[in-house]
Parts: sequence; structure tokens; C-alpha cells
Amino acid sequence: MTRKVFGKLLAVLLLVLVIGVGCSSDETGSNTEGDNTEANDNSVNDGAESGTLPAMTDEEITLTYASWKNHDLNVFLAEKFMEKYPNITVEIVPLDKDGWNDNLTNLASNGELPDVFWYNGNVDIAIRNGWLGDFTEYFEADPETEDLLDTMIEPGYFDGERKMAAATDYFPYAVFLDENLFEKMNTDMPSPDWTYSEMVDLIQEMTVPEQGIYGYNTGGKLLTIAPIVNQDAVGEFGWDGEKYDLTTDWAEAANLRAEFIRSGVHAPLYDTDEAEAAFGDRTVWPASTGKVAIQIDAWWTVGTFSAPEFVDKGLKWVPYVVPKGDNAETENKPAYIDFGTISPATENPREAYELMKFFGWSKDGWKAKLEAFKTMKDDNGNLVFQHPDGLPLIKDQEIWDELRTLLPDSHYYDDFLERAKHPVSLGGRALPGFETFLSEVYFGGEYGDVELAITNGEVNAHDIAIDLTEKANEYYEAALEELNY
Repeated sequence: MTRKVFGKLLAVLLLVLVIGVGCSSDETGSNTEGDNTEANDNSVNDGAESGTLPAMTDEEITLTYASWKNHDLNVFLAEKFMEKYPNITVEIVPLDKDGWNDNLTNLASNGELPDVFWYNGNVDIAIRNGWLGDFTEYFEADPETEDLLDTMIEPGYFDGERKMAAATDYFPYAVFLDENLFEKMNTDMPSPDWTYSEMVDLIQEMTVPEQGIYGYNTGGKLLTIAPIVNQDAVGEFGWDGEKYDLTTDWAEAANLRAEFIRSGVHAPLYDTDEAEAAFGDRTVWPASTGKVAIQIDAWWTVGTFSAPEFVDKGLKWVPYVVPKGDNAETENKPAYIDFGTISPATENPREAYELMKFFGWSKDGWKAKLEAFKTMKDDNGNLVFQHPDGLPLIKDQEIWDELRTLLPDSHYYDDFLERAKHPVSLGGRALPGFETFLSEVYFGGEYGDVELAITNGEVNAHDIAIDLTEKANEYYEAALEELNY
């Protein structure tokens, strides 16, 4: 029985007991809709045990906040938060993204770790430095938690019990197809409900060496996609919530990727003689050449592909979600997810939690973001955001509908947004030990760079998959042992 199921069952049993002995029958608690945010914020009870959040303070306090989002956007959101809570002053801590975690280390050493902050990439650094605050009682008592995307609730429960980080930003993996090239090649565009094997087949079909056409180019990799979509995994490398498994889909995809690179299905790699021969420029991005049919990348590339540089070349890149696994039961898809936390030393953890939520996933926070996307202008009077910066982390359809109005008028965007609500975070941000495993084993162990070794034909992915699986699981267990504060 999982922690959450047990907790809900216990709550039901306690409720039955209370009713049975004749106590009040007032229907309050976590099952209440909670439409009145102010009522929830000002509820005067003990918090998580009764299913509602404790009251926000009415004292004058200051909270500090740090993330690498657009600074002006952070200032805008801080002002909106302070309008909602006039007694709270929010100070934005400006830090360079380069060396972000080093900057946090310096702040922490001086006792100045922000009340709310994002950690960059490697959660192992946050664990080792004791940066992660425990906000379980607030998260589990908060009615808004139920509105989070289903796959975004569990990440951050690193030890299975304490909620110590939460998703704060979401950019899905995206698969872009050059619609004009498909039309030129007399090939039908796939269904928005395409499958993984259909994508692989299409990549091969669209490879036409005699015309210099490559089936695909990558920012994201098949070996990242395949285990998540085909195994209904909740993390990279077949992570199922308890362990990794690289022996099936990762191994098959790693070998297939290598074959595609060697055989010219994949566009030539950056800064190689092959790229020079194919494009006349060894450092050109293949997606800008008109010779690539499919680009596996990230959602933020929507803005890049809308630029005149691409449109004027006759390129028409349109977004598809990562395809579903052929026999999958979920719509889980890889995504770039950033995570935030509250400082374990904050003097105002309840208010810090509310600030983290506002900048991350709350409906009120997303209303403010949408307003910023529509109205924020630079010194030249141009909109700062040509398209929404990320996707919502909540199910609220009003927010998704409003965001849709800020995207191009094309059915491809309708199709994409409808199918982009089951993100799975990449490993390093959400899985203890993963990033350390990558640096010490996957990219720097006895096989050297594993992916390069497979591509060069030095090893077969299936031959090393058991060893990699064992080591990945060992690193996870070792990281959990460090999470002891």
C-alpha cells in the first residue's frame, strides 16, 4: 500500500470514527472544493491534520526569492503577490544562471539562502548541502495540490515521505515536423495520436539520401523517449518509481540511435566532416537547412521556428507531442521540469510555501503570468514574450484556454496542448543519484561516454544494460542515504 493510499484510508477511517461518536457533521477538509482561496489562506486550524492550510501571517515580513526566469517577469509576479498579501515584501535575489548552484552555495555559507529558490539541474547538490526544506504539511493540506497535473504530484518526495521540492516550470519535449518538406515528398502528416513505432518508421521513410534529406535531427534523444513512453515510466531509463531498468527500451533505442547516426538517417552531428560535406558548414544547425524532416527538441523551440530566418527559407516546422508507446497505458512524456524549494532555515515556511506556489503552479500565479505574457514590453515597445514561456503545471482548463490564445492559429497547437498534460521530468532534477551516476558511470566510467561507445560500435547496448541498471540503482540508494537531515 502506498503512502498516499494509506494516508487517505486513514483519513476516511478517522472521519467514520468521529461521525460514529456523534461529533460535528460539518463537511470541511481536503475533500472540499476550496474555490475561495482567501478562506483557505485564513483558515485558523492546525493545518495538514485537519486538511486545510494554516493561516497566513498578518505581520509585516520579507521573503527573498531566486530563480533564473526573466528578471522583469519575476519582478512582475512579485508585485502581484504583494498585492494579494500587502503585509509581505518580496525581494528578488539576482543571480547569474552560470554557476547558479555555486552562487547558492555562497549565499548558504553566509546564512543568506533565499526563502524560496530553484536549484539548477542536479538535485544531488541540493541534498548534499542541506538546502531542501520540508513543506509536506502545507502541500498535502493544500486544496490546489489536487489541481496539479497528475504526474507532477509525486516528484519531490525524494525519500517517499517528505515533500522537499516541487515542480515550478514546465517545457515539454516536442517533435517538430517540417510540413512543407512532407508536402514536397508527398508524405502524409501523421495523426496527433501517433505511436513510437510510427515515428521510427516515419524517420526512416523520410530519409532520402539521393536528395540529401535526413529523417531526423535531435536535441532530445530516442533513448530518453523510448523507456518513458514504452514502459509507462515516471523517469528516465525506465524509472518506475522504485528502480531503473535499462535492459529493454533504453538498450534498443540506444542501438537504434547509433544505427541511425552511422547510416545517415540522423543528420550529421555538429562540427564534423560529415556536416561540412552535407551542408557546406560544419557548425550549421541541421534544422535550419531545409534538409531535415523531423527535429526532436523542446517546447521553447516554437519561438525559434517562428522567426523570419526559418519562415523566409520556406520551412514550416509544426509541433507534435512525443508519440505514445505502442502498448502504453499512460500518456507519460519526457519534459524539462524545473524544481523549487523553500529554505530549511526560513523563518516563515507557511508564507514561503505560498510564494513558491505563486511563482510556480498556482492558478492565481498563472493568471499573473498570462497577464505578463500579454502586456510586458521592452524599452522599444515590443512584447517581451512572443509566445508563452512554458506550459501550466495545473489542469485548470481556464488557464490552458487562455494560454492557447497566445499561440499561432493552427490545429497543431490545439492537438499539442490537448496531449501535453502528463509530463515526466528528466532524471537529474527529480531523481537523487541520477546526475552523479551520469557523470561517474554513464559518461565517465569504464565504457567512457556510453552513448559515444555505442555509436562507434565499441559496445552493444544490450551487453552493458544490466551493469548500467545495477549501478544506476546503487547510486539512487546511496543518494537516499545522504538525505538524512
